[in-house]
Amino acid sequence: MRAVFVDTSGWLALILQNDQYHEKAAAYHRKLQLQRMPLITSDYVLDETYTRLRYDGRLSFAIEVKELFEEAEKLNLLHVEWVDKRIAEKAWSLFVKYHDHKISFTDCTSWSICQQLGIREVFAFDSHFRLLGLEVSP
Repeated sequence: MRAVFVDTSGWLALILQNDQYHEKAAAYHRKLQLQRMPLITSDYVLDETYTRLRYDGRLSFAIEVKELFEEAEKLNLLHVEWVDKRIAEKAWSLFVKYHDHKISFTDCTSWSICQQLGIREVFAFDSHFRLLGLEVSP
């Protein structure tokens, strides 16, 4: 599938203007928009994103971001994959296999979704996605 999976680190860098990677994320996002590249994320990634915004004391901002994501979905600019039992089981296998790395279960679900959809590129600032051969951008 010709698409880019967006990880929590990508969303946060794009959303938070004080994030150290904000400028890179914004430029990369503009490039993807110009290419009309489909963006894929997951409900687990959105969970992490909303939670981080809330923990930073920004519930109202988390609500605003959720509304923006919903609008992007309606406009077919974003597709949210929901983690089902099959994805969760595959993710658990990866979580156990890579026990010697500090990799979250959510990241394992993201890997599983990318594998299922044939996605090779991840919008992220976490290099561990390379463990399974995914390209990390920007």
